[in-house]
Amino acid sequence: MRCFKRTVTLGLAGALILASPVNSMAETEKPKDMDQAVWDRLQDNLLEYDEIRDLVEHYNPTYRQIADKIEASAQTYKDAAQELRNYADMMADDAKEVKDDNPFLYKAFQGAADGYRKGAKQYDKAVDSIHNRSRNSLRQVRDMTSSGVQMAMIGYYQAQASREMLDTLVELSQAAYDSSVTQQTLGMATATDVQAAEKSLQAARGQLQSLDDTMTNVRHQICNMTGWTYDADVQLGEIPQPDLARIETMNPENDLTKAIGNNFTLIEQRSISGKGDANRNAKFRLIDETEAKVKIELETLYQAILEGRTAYEAAGTAFQSAQITMNGNDLKYQMGMLGRLEYLQAKMAYLQQKAAYRTAALNLTQDMENYDWAVEGLADVN
Repeated sequence: MRCFKRTVTLGLAGALILASPVNSMAETEKPKDMDQAVWDRLQDNLLEYDEIRDLVEHYNPTYRQIADKIEASAQTYKDAAQELRNYADMMADDAKEVKDDNPFLYKAFQGAADGYRKGAKQYDKAVDSIHNRSRNSLRQVRDMTSSGVQMAMIGYYQAQASREMLDTLVELSQAAYDSSVTQQTLGMATATDVQAAEKSLQAARGQLQSLDDTMTNVRHQICNMTGWTYDADVQLGEIPQPDLARIETMNPENDLTKAIGNNFTLIEQRSISGKGDANRNAKFRLIDETEAKVKIELETLYQAILEGRTAYEAAGTAFQSAQITMNGNDLKYQMGMLGRLEYLQAKMAYLQQKAAYRTAALNLTQDMENYDWAVEGLADVN
């Protein structure tokens, strides 16, 4: 296993640039309810798309800060409850010793033991209250962060889909510039022609550099949000092709109940105290309006999936055709039947179709994720 570091430092909410690492994944204890094979996968230097939620939960600094604060608050009551139980045990032991000799002390000690145990139970309830009140807030932070990382990773690969095309554009622009310089020496091109070709080359290089810089920054953000240090050498796993069969299992009508039950805005609205008929009516009216918005959002997201699937299938057909054409152009180029400029132009057309197909696949994946997250509680109802 390659050497790596993971940060579990406390940070400000929304911070993307993290402090120096305090802990490494190897030093973090495996959760009791997690399979060992899953845990082992999280600890390599390959960031897989399906690991994002687990990585956020265990290594995102903001999430860990909130979770640790909650647990610290709960731990205070846990410790107090345990201390009272210890006192209760001591009182119970003392009561046994004086039971036969001093009935009065026996009852007093037993009463104290019972009082301590009741106090411990109240602290237990406080622990449960802390966890119950914080559960939805913590889940919301985890899910919103996980969704954001997914979007960033999809955006990264959408940019990468264009990179091969831009790289070839630079190569094509360089070849065109070299050709114009040669033609100028032969009197077949003017200085203006050469300057125009050079300008096109510089523009292509600038576009490629800008894309690379953006991808680097997005990559750093993805690493930071999943717990790696800013400069970690992390490999991003490929995003799988969209599972078309899973679309058949999606149904806005069937999923609406779950989406309404999970929606964080609705959870907050349900918790509003509504004293008096007017306040209660306003509360229920607000909830009804929000539920209607969840329904509309779910139907809209589902429609986007259907449209995305159509675009994905069409792009796949176009790419297959472009692949066949490109195979023929490769053969022609090898046989000397195509010049370099012609070949690079043909390659550009092919790469455009390839990028369009990959982008359509990523767009459909994002559409499906948007729908799933809406069902999980992140439907946009504002």
